[in-house]
Amino acid sequence: AAFTHAMANTSDSAAARALQAAATSGASGAGAAPVPKGRALELGADATYDISDRVAGEEQPQLEVLPITMYVTEYAERQFCQIAVNARYICYGLRAGQVRVLHKDTASRALLRGHTAQIADMRFSPATNSDVLASFGVDGNLFVKKIVSPAGDGDIEEKELLRVTVTTDVAASNVPLTPRVRWLSKTRIVASYGDGVFAVDVDPKAAEPTTIALDLAAGADAPLGVVVVAPMAGKSAAVDLAVAPGANGRLAVAHADGTVRVWSPSSGTFAQDSAFTPFDDAPDAPLASVHFASNDALVVGGENNGALAMWSLPLTTGDDMTSSPEHVQTLTFAPAGDIFNFASCAAPGARLVLVSNLKKQAVYAVHFAPNARGFDYVAEFSTTMPVLSFTALREDAADDAAAAGPGGALQLYCMQTQAIQQYALAVDRCRPEACDDDEAVQVEEEEEEEEEEENE
Repeated sequence: AAFTHAMANTSDSAAARALQAAATSGASGAGAAPVPKGRALELGADATYDISDRVAGEEQPQLEVLPITMYVTEYAERQFCQIAVNARYICYGLRAGQVRVLHKDTASRALLRGHTAQIADMRFSPATNSDVLASFGVDGNLFVKKIVSPAGDGDIEEKELLRVTVTTDVAASNVPLTPRVRWLSKTRIVASYGDGVFAVDVDPKAAEPTTIALDLAAGADAPLGVVVVAPMAGKSAAVDLAVAPGANGRLAVAHADGTVRVWSPSSGTFAQDSAFTPFDDAPDAPLASVHFASNDALVVGGENNGALAMWSLPLTTGDDMTSSPEHVQTLTFAPAGDIFNFASCAAPGARLVLVSNLKKQAVYAVHFAPNARGFDYVAEFSTTMPVLSFTALREDAADDAAAAGPGGALQLYCMQTQAIQQYALAVDRCRPEACDDDEAVQVEEEEEEEEEEENE
C-alpha cells in the first residue's frame, strides 16, 4: 500500500509526488542487488561485536528512509513497544497515552483514547485482514479495539471490544514497569503487569465491549474469560513475553531477576515446564527481551539488550520433562557503556533479530541459522536519528525485487525522536552470501497452511 503525501505533512505538490513515488517502491532503493558487508560468526561459538572496532571490508550503510509524519518523542531509554503496523494502518503511542492511527491508503487519521498514561506495548491481531489492536499502558489499562474505515475517504472509527483494568498495586522493582501484551490466537491474548501474567478471551465480533476489573493478587477469583497464569505476589517483575509460532504455542516470560520461565498450554491455562538463567556472568541482572527463534528455541536479551543468548528448549511431547534448556550461543555488544538496545524479532519474515541502539543511531541485524543452531551473521546499519521503538514487517507488494535481492526486504516502521519513519532493510544484506533460501516465503507458506487447517 502506498502512502499519500498528506502523511508527510507536506503541501508542496512536487515533493508530495516524489514521496508518493518513493512509497510506492517500498523505500527499497534502486541499483544493484545488495551485497552483505557485515561480519560472519562461527555457529555455536560465543562472540563479541565491538561497535568501536571497525574491520576492513565491513560497512555500516545508511538505511534508505521514507518519512511518514513529523512527531517529537522525548529521548528515553526504555523497552516500550509504541508502534504497531498492519496492512492498512500505522498506529503509534502519544505522550499522554492516546494512540494515533494513520490509514496507509487514504491518509485519514484518528486518535484512540482511553489510556491515561503512556502505552508500553501494542500489537495487531494475527488474523488475516483483521484490524484489531491490543494496547497496554503503564496505567494498568489494557484495550482491545477494532479500527474501522467506512467506504471512501470517511473518518476512521473505533469499536471497543475489551477493556481490562488491573487493580492490584505493583510491587517495587529494579526495572521500570513494562506491561506486555501478545496474541495467543485470533481470539485470545496474554499479558503481563508487574509480576502478574494473565490470559483473556477476545470476541472480535462482539456487539458490546467487555469491561473487566482484574485483581491479580494471589487467591483472588478470576473473572469469566480470564485465566491467571501467575498472580501478583511480590515476585520479580515480568519484562517481556513471547509466544511460540503456530497453534498451542508455548509462552516464555523474561523477568527482572535474570530468569526466563517457559510455560506450556495445559487444559485452558499454562503449566510451567522450565526455568533458567540465560547469562551466567550476570545471573541476577534484569533481562530486556525474549523472542522465539523457532518452536523450541529462544533468543533472550540481557540487560539493555547488550547481549543476545540463544537457548534450545526441551520438547514438550511425551512424559519425559526431565531435560533442561541448553545454551547454544551468546553474542555480546561492546562497549557496554555505548549500548542501549531495543530488540524486535523479524521472524516470521526472516531469521533475524533486529536491535536498535538508541545511543548510536544504529540498527544491528543478527541472523540465525536454520533450526536455530546459532547466530551466523551480524550486520550494522545507520539511521538518521535514534530509533526508540520499531516493528518489522514483510510487505512483498512494496518490494523492488532488483534492489532487494532474492531475500526481499523488510520494512522497519520506527518511532524516532523527531518523526515516525519507515526504513527498508534488504534481507540479503543481513545474512551470509551462501544463505540463498527465501526464508520469508517458506515461513509465510507454513503460516498459510496452519491457517487453512484452523479454518477447516
